[in-house]
Amino acid sequence: MNSHKEKIGVFDSGIGGFSILSEIMGVIPFMEIDYISDDAFAPYGEKSDEKIIQRSELITDILLERRCSLIVVACNSATAAAIESLRGKYSGIPFVGVEPYINVLNRNNQIPLIRKAAVITTALTGNSRKFRELKQRIDPEGSILHVIMPNLATIVEEILNSGLNEILEAKLAAELHPLQSMQLSHLILGCTHYPLIAGLIEKELKLTTVSAGPFVANRVKSLLSVSGNGTCSSFSFLSTRSMLWEDKNSEYIDVLLRYSR
Repeated sequence: MNSHKEKIGVFDSGIGGFSILSEIMGVIPFMEIDYISDDAFAPYGEKSDEKIIQRSELITDILLERRCSLIVVACNSATAAAIESLRGKYSGIPFVGVEPYINVLNRNNQIPLIRKAAVITTALTGNSRKFRELKQRIDPEGSILHVIMPNLATIVEEILNSGLNEILEAKLAAELHPLQSMQLSHLILGCTHYPLIAGLIEKELKLTTVSAGPFVANRVKSLLSVSGNGTCSSFSFLSTRSMLWEDKNSEYIDVLLRYSR
């Protein structure tokens, strides 16, 4: 590929994909990036696979019209429901998806001191064939516990939209309460929304969180003919509510990541 002509497209149902976008911007040199937030159709977790595939194809068409040569499906639910279909329909375009990083089991050198771990997901991801096959393939003995968090993605959105307050602190604590008695050392965040409040989760549960973002970013970089450290500080943003492209910079992402550490 010619790095001067390459352009990355990233999409999610909302703001969760910014946790992936931030990691990508941190490892690649300057490059054009388009980010689509499909908030007019959010949340994906409540939609059927067929509906998510339709939306993913619509968004892919928009990104291809804007000359994107690689597309990141920065959503666990969309990856589980649609990425195989996207790869089949758009065979000349590389797609990078997001899966819960259960492979942490085989990465003790990268993430040491793992004593007991669980993975948390949305209902759609957790009940998907793709996730079940992933879990069975990498963790056939069931060493990593799996817990569905039905409301956590929505709580993340509320915290980022309104700021943390006593009511939302209580909602977050109640949602995470089933994990309190598990004596976990690590928690795998199986939805791209979750890393946006990783700092709050770690404080509440007194453990270490693991997300797929860094590994997705390295995969994207490996597919591009680029080298060097990340210098990306801007991107183009489209909300499907307004359908207007806007120029954004890294400060915009920093605000969204204020509860991530």
